[in-house]
Amino acid sequence: MTHNNKAAPAPRLANNDQIELERLALRMALRPEVRQAREQARALLLADDVTKNPDGAAGLDRALDQWVMGQIASVINADPSRPRLFWSVDNTPRQWCGHVFPGAAVAIDNPDNVNRVAPLDGAWRYELKGQYGEFPTAQMNINVTLAADGQLRWGDAIATFTNRDIVADADGRFTVTFDKDPANGRPNHMQLVDGPLQLAIRDSHGDWRQQATVFDLQVVGGPDLLKQPGEGELATEIARGMQDFVKFWVGFKNTFWNNPSPNQVIGPFGRPREGGWGTQAGGRFHLADNQALVITTLSGGSDYTGFQISDPWMISPTPLHRTTSRNIAQCTPNADGTYTYVIALVDPGVANWIDTAGLHEGWFMLRWQNLGTDAVIEELVREVTLVDLEDLDQVLRDGTPVVTLEQRRAEILDRVASHRTRLA
Repeated sequence: MTHNNKAAPAPRLANNDQIELERLALRMALRPEVRQAREQARALLLADDVTKNPDGAAGLDRALDQWVMGQIASVINADPSRPRLFWSVDNTPRQWCGHVFPGAAVAIDNPDNVNRVAPLDGAWRYELKGQYGEFPTAQMNINVTLAADGQLRWGDAIATFTNRDIVADADGRFTVTFDKDPANGRPNHMQLVDGPLQLAIRDSHGDWRQQATVFDLQVVGGPDLLKQPGEGELATEIARGMQDFVKFWVGFKNTFWNNPSPNQVIGPFGRPREGGWGTQAGGRFHLADNQALVITTLSGGSDYTGFQISDPWMISPTPLHRTTSRNIAQCTPNADGTYTYVIALVDPGVANWIDTAGLHEGWFMLRWQNLGTDAVIEELVREVTLVDLEDLDQVLRDGTPVVTLEQRRAEILDRVASHRTRLA
């Protein structure tokens, strides 16, 4: 009998930096000073009005743990002289490489995305080498934002590329350069400024079987390396900044879109502050058990569209076994080419059901990326209607796609299987 002792290949996204940072984050989460800081930050959530509704109260500790991991991720990967791309903002837990990483979150994080971030500073020069997957994502965008308040915060973009801008070779390979000099004819160049910056790379899957781009980020010039902190120093810094980080994201939901009244759509509008890489719309939902919010849209010829919900804290439910999100491959169009989404607590039998995962209140967001050239942003949302489920047929367009229980079961199993390819 022969034995094949050849080790299985590592997952495409599980490079050494990724796994080392995940394991470091897990160790930091267990440090007593970090645990104490978590309990102190919990008071911020307890004092927030969201705790006055059952969904907010039930989701409090889940939101807190996601933000705690976000703070950990922002501190352990904050050295611009040793930048490492870290896939951290994704609150779907992943089990791979001998551990479980619970994920981190900030606000209405998109399960269609692989988000990777790294710290930069204009004092250094960098090269980012990338290669698209064999089945590439619908949009890949690269953003450099100001980060004076730290990593994983909301910062204005100073440079942005999407995959439409990138010059790549026939095999999908490309190099992006970063420094303070203008491009002067260099393709794929992003001009930096002095001070703390964040590199954010977003691979948006229009189909969960698409492959995120593989990257390698290197420093190619600049000052000497900064002093590298030990784990004790990192834990102290994480604990010291915990209140501020959690306060930022607890407060974010209170001002986002001016905290609109529920069951209406705000937008659509572009994202100029973030570099203009996409278009968004959304709002808050507040539904009774027997109600639905019906939203009909156009794709606008986009390479990527997405619809996601979150809880009242802006933390998205785990998307695998519930249709709490849909990208363009997970949607069925109406006969006229529009798309009708139905947000409801119970399955209405409509193909594009957005399952609230038991939530009566929360947020929803629609996204369009790499819009078609003829798209009219103001016309992307066609209809918005709050309706009792017993009257749903009266507001649906003729021929709105429906599904059987067997089809829904098959859809859920396919979500699980297709998402698993992200860890392959």
